[in-house]
Formats: sequence, structure tokens, C-alpha cells
Amino acid sequence: MVACTTIMMATTPPSATTSKPTTSSNGSRKKRILVVDDERDITDSIRSALKAHYWVDVGGNSSQALSSYRPGFYDLILLDYRMPSIDGFAFYQQIKRIDSKVKVCFITAYEELQTKITHLKWQNQMSSIFQDDTELPVLKKPFDTATLLAMTSRLLGD
Repeated sequence: MVACTTIMMATTPPSATTSKPTTSSNGSRKKRILVVDDERDITDSIRSALKAHYWVDVGGNSSQALSSYRPGFYDLILLDYRMPSIDGFAFYQQIKRIDSKVKVCFITAYEELQTKITHLKWQNQMSSIFQDDTELPVLKKPFDTATLLAMTSRLLGD
């Protein structure tokens, strides 16, 4: 596993940080995705696969991604489940406290994630772990570009 210690997140609106257009071919604003994974090859692959369709920022450190996060800026977060410092569930819970509308999809190679989600959904009857989310999608590593694009499109309503 190669750790990515830098975070590349927009701190200003996309038009001020890049020369690439921030609108899609039909003139609407490109939807914004934040990818948080400590494996640089994963974040680079996801960014490469999505950049033609979406505005994509990546973060390799969950603590920095959380501290730099701007509510209302991203439409979707693709979030690794197992990361050092702050794991995916802790990150999810903290993000949902400050931005309840952002959609989240977990990305993981670990089988136990689905069991944990099922258990937490059962607990959700007593608390608000999942805010208003009725589903927590999981993209299982390894995945191909077609699967990534299909999941992203479905979650963003494209």
C-alpha cells in the first residue's frame, strides 16, 4: 500500500483553480466528486476515469480531507473504508454532521464492510448514524471503469 500524504482539494470555485471547463457538454455545471483514499494509485485511477465527466478532487489523508471540507461544494464522496487516522465510517459520520446532503459511496476490498453496514443500519433505528441516507452504496475493489462510471452516474442521477 502506498500512502498518499498530500491532499488536492479545491479551496476556491473550480473556475478559479483550473483551466479546464467546469461545465458539461450540455452547458450545466459539472458535478463535483471528492475521492478520499490513502492509496495514491487508487485515487489517480479514479480521477483519470471520472475527469471527463466530473470535477474530481482527491484526498489521500482523511484528517486533512475532513478539515479542508467545504459543505455544499461536493455532490458525491467516494470514500475508502480502511484508512489510517480516521476510518471511512468516522469520516462519513463527521461529514454528515456538517453536510447532510452530500452523497457518499464507500470503496473497499474488505468483505466485512457489508456486515458492518447491515449492523449499523439496524442500530440506526435508535440513532441518526446514517442521517437521511436510505442506502450506503459500496463499490468493491477491484472494480473496472465501467462499474465506477455506472455507480457514479446512478448516485448522481445522471
